[in-house]
Amino acid sequence: MIVDDREHDLIARLRLEKADFEVKRLPLGDVLFERNGTTCIVERKRTDDFAASITDGRWREQKARLRASGAIVVYLIEGSLYRQNKPPETLSSAIWNTMLRDKMWVIQTRGLEDTTLHLRSLQKKIGVAIQGGTGVKSLLSKRKRKIDNVFLLMLMTVPSVSERVASAIVARWPTLADLQEQLRSAPNALRSVQVTAKRKIGPAVIQSLSKFML
Repeated sequence: MIVDDREHDLIARLRLEKADFEVKRLPLGDVLFERNGTTCIVERKRTDDFAASITDGRWREQKARLRASGAIVVYLIEGSLYRQNKPPETLSSAIWNTMLRDKMWVIQTRGLEDTTLHLRSLQKKIGVAIQGGTGVKSLLSKRKRKIDNVFLLMLMTVPSVSERVASAIVARWPTLADLQEQLRSAPNALRSVQVTAKRKIGPAVIQSLSKFML
């Protein structure tokens, strides 16, 4: 089990429980499991952040990046769906859509204690009782996804970079070396890239690309 180094309260709780895990900066997800050729990414969200991410679009973009990884994806949603800035029916619908349409696991927990319990249980089962996701290789084998560009997949693991944004970048800078050169010499040039008819690449994407790609 590898836990992202920004998950401070989760790390503290796992240490208190004397769990077996490592701490690293993860490019995607909050917790990573890899064993016997099986990869599982866990994304942990408090319900307030869950509701906010639906409002600002992060929820959809994040799911696209996680889906592109080819790994087994598990969401752990902490807290009540009530008393948020979204109706509980909307949050419940988003959870069911994620499971039924996106084929990702979603588990709702009461809080951090339940979350670490599920993580430690999952740690025992990945690669043994649970097998499947193997990262980029398994994704490349799925012809229906029509994604055969490893650079594109790499971009989609960067926070704030959706599949649509990644495709627009690859069309302009087809290799990692090309993009890195642009980020070093004139990063603001990326702001001219048209993602949709009404949207161009913003400063948050450029900042994230510079952080993870250089």
